[in-house]
Amino acid sequence: MLLIIGGGFLVTGDFFKQPPQICFLQPLEKTSIDLYYECEDFDDENPIKLAKIDHDELVLHSLELINEDRERYNTPLVELGTSSTAQEHAEELLNLCITSYWDSKGMKPYMRYSAAGGEGAINENIAVVGTPEIQKYWTQEDLEEILAWSQYQMVERDELNEFRHSMNILHYDHNYLNIGIAWNNFCVTIVHQFEDRYIEWKQKPILTLNKEFILSGQVNFNATIDQIDIFYDPIPMPLSDQELMTSPPLYGFGHICSHIMCSDGSLPVATVLPNTDSALGPDVLEGIINQNVGANSNVPLFVAHKWEITHGEDFTTFSIEEDLDRLLNLTGKGVYTVLVWASPADSPADGMVLTTISIFFL
Repeated sequence: MLLIIGGGFLVTGDFFKQPPQICFLQPLEKTSIDLYYECEDFDDENPIKLAKIDHDELVLHSLELINEDRERYNTPLVELGTSSTAQEHAEELLNLCITSYWDSKGMKPYMRYSAAGGEGAINENIAVVGTPEIQKYWTQEDLEEILAWSQYQMVERDELNEFRHSMNILHYDHNYLNIGIAWNNFCVTIVHQFEDRYIEWKQKPILTLNKEFILSGQVNFNATIDQIDIFYDPIPMPLSDQELMTSPPLYGFGHICSHIMCSDGSLPVATVLPNTDSALGPDVLEGIINQNVGANSNVPLFVAHKWEITHGEDFTTFSIEEDLDRLLNLTGKGVYTVLVWASPADSPADGMVLTTISIFFL
């Protein structure tokens, strides 16, 4: 009797088990509130052939959508960048069907960009469309509609993110865009890495074995280099799938923004300034400045031993060096990210960040 009942339950379980299904995206307008699918059972005897999808065309379509919005909001158009980091991150996120600014190596966007040879400043947007519960059949038209829908959500309906995505898309200083698009039978991932590239480097920022901080190059417009902020992150450690899935919905510079918790109030661990008083040596001026502002700031200030600037009509050359022994002895090994702040000569009130370049001091 027990065996018969047990067998009965097994038959009943198989009987009510739903057959596998394939789902098709219904027509999607960019202003639609959500995505809807129509599903049907798999036909094993007449399997559906995969649609041909052109990745390069999707990238160009995404670029066109972004430039349409930038033009509509009177912002200069961006060119397609050459960094592969956006595509690589899109492909990694596809494995989990999640949004995360961190990768499995524990690196944030500016770290990935720097490790791949990035030469400017970047800011990243991410979107993941779809769910791992239902299997989809995508076409080229489907993915183009998803790109347009996602773009509209980021620009016009970004209230939950305090319009961070929108401000990034429409930021005036961006001049390049690296695009990552990946898809599988369940999800679509989109990574937009906006890039500000204005420097031709003679020496990208480095920390020497003697703990000297050195950088030199040419900005392709007449500018005043105001200061250099340096942020510190601990050495990145590998993250599990669970850690990536629970990472914060935003990222920032420095150690107070981790994969566990991130704050908007990131502070640099050092600021490097020019010597504004030729009558005093940089060490003397550095001591005076730190003494005067010490009660109001937790950020150590350094006055560069070398801060050479040459202005041309449409360029600025620079060569900057400073001894960061005092800082590195305190913070030690890790990732030091360099933000060079500059003000265009024709619009000095509009400060801009020229670099988010990370130095891996290991």
